[in-house]
Amino acid sequence: MNTNLRRKLFGYVFTHVDEEFYVRNLASVIGVDAGNLSRELKKMEEEGVFESAAKGRSKFYKVNKKYHLYEEVKMIVFKTEGVQGSLRKIVNDISEIEVAFIYGSYASEKERKSSDVDLVVVGEFDQDKFTKTVRRLEDQLNREINFTIYNLNEFKKEILNDGGFLSMVVAKNIIMLKGSLDDKK
Repeated sequence: MNTNLRRKLFGYVFTHVDEEFYVRNLASVIGVDAGNLSRELKKMEEEGVFESAAKGRSKFYKVNKKYHLYEEVKMIVFKTEGVQGSLRKIVNDISEIEVAFIYGSYASEKERKSSDVDLVVVGEFDQDKFTKTVRRLEDQLNREINFTIYNLNEFKKEILNDGGFLSMVVAKNIIMLKGSLDDKK
């Protein structure tokens, strides 16, 4: 088993579960050898993780949502390799970021493949470097990431503003990536 290949494969396809993938295109997107990917996909199709369909002379794969461990695998991938895991790595690598969380359709699990990811980041840090890192992640995941940056004072003021943007956001589902809201209010 090629764990690096599976990590890249799962990280991409579980953030695009409604799409079908042609082996060569997928190999190019995730940066792996097409032959190795093809063999791995065949193995995982036999295990039930993927399903395939022939279209002309081409074979397309997609995630099998009926796989008995689908939800568990999806959750592990999201926390480690997908959008959530990747953003967690980015914000944890910047010590000056005090709080970061995902909100919106992604956090409430109502996202579609065209949905963007909404992120709030709190701290005093190099915003240009952060932006470049997030843009690279967008390219890797083929997903738009919108973020709002607050310094700590702005954040505290906005979160306490009844009816304000942040107070409404945190009243709904959020996914904490770093820090806690409890000590910031």
